Amino acid sequence: MKKLMTAFVVLSSVVGCSSAPTRLDTGEFESLMTGTVPKDSVLEFASCVYDGFLRSHSMLTDIDTRQQVRNDGYRVETYVGGRMLLVSTDVLTNGHVELWESSAAALINTTGEREAFKVCLSQYGTDL
Repeated sequence: MKKLMTAFVVLSSVVGCSSAPTRLDTGEFESLMTGTVPKDSVLEFASCVYDGFLRSHSMLTDIDTRQQVRNDGYRVETYVGGRMLLVSTDVLTNGHVELWESSAAALINTTGEREAFKVCLSQYGTDL
């Protein structure tokens, strides 16, 4: 019985230790779209993406949008449950912008984020 309980505890610990991918897990993300914006429009583009991501899901869902300042620009991300990263956009100060989707987004509809990124690219006069 003791061996059975020990095996159960070990198995439960291993199963419970899985975590959602972060941007450091490069193999867990797929680049969906990329483009270039004028350097003087980087902040406006990041704000546009942030606002679009906010509108992508109902207020009743447990999906959050976050924007952070980074050394090389901005990152706008959508999380489910406060910790599972679904979609991430890099908006770099050199004008490079890229939309990434996490493997964790397989069961979540991210069409709204994709459309928001496209709209912001077209609004700021850059190519897809």
